Amino acid sequence: MQYEISNRMSDVHGSAIRELFKLGADPNMISFGGGNPSAETFPVPEIADIIADVMKNAPVSVLQYGLSEGYTPLRDTMKDYLTRTQGFDFENNELFILSGGQQCADLTTKVLVNEGDVILTEDPAFVGCLNTFRSYGAKLIGIPMQQDGMDTDALEAALKAHPEAKLLYTIPSFQNPSGITTTLEKRKKVYELACKYDIAILEDNPYGELRFSGEDVPTIKSMDTEGRVLYAGSFSKV
Repeated sequence: MQYEISNRMSDVHGSAIRELFKLGADPNMISFGGGNPSAETFPVPEIADIIADVMKNAPVSVLQYGLSEGYTPLRDTMKDYLTRTQGFDFENNELFILSGGQQCADLTTKVLVNEGDVILTEDPAFVGCLNTFRSYGAKLIGIPMQQDGMDTDALEAALKAHPEAKLLYTIPSFQNPSGITTTLEKRKKVYELACKYDIAILEDNPYGELRFSGEDVPTIKSMDTEGRVLYAGSFSKV
């Protein structure tokens, strides 16, 4: 049978990440192209002990169907952690456990973006999320990166030119692929512009806790008083 591919998938490109991982599977190669950690760092004995303890004392908690929102004790722990470390307010926000940052991008796009809608995104940006946006038929408008973050003049120009834009995608800390960390001043400006032009922000922060020197820069979400910032964190890099 010859399958006819749906229109919404016609603009989706092959995954560069998948190709990088194929190359990285070569045991003779040390890859700096993908975001997968070194296998030598995996705490295998500790994880094995934890799994054995859970299977002995609380097997139903991991073998039975659970809540769509995620395992409640883990959600509560993460709410406490993010309140303490990031200053998040969970009286006015909610937290979900997902399978990864791209699922967050997928759900965000599914809920907020119609086919043909504009998404503003850093240029360059994480190819995985760009393909997710494309799969829903979104029109992507790139905002150039500078050494201290997004070009906020270009961002405002794009917001003026596209008042119908639904979403702004940003990785403020150790941006992928540029490595740039957006300054506090620019983070405040990005949030100010989002409020001024009434656009939602998807703040992707898989790398923020990998800092080895210098001071952490507050997240854009920590500045959010209007509920317009959707925040994605990750366990996968730490």
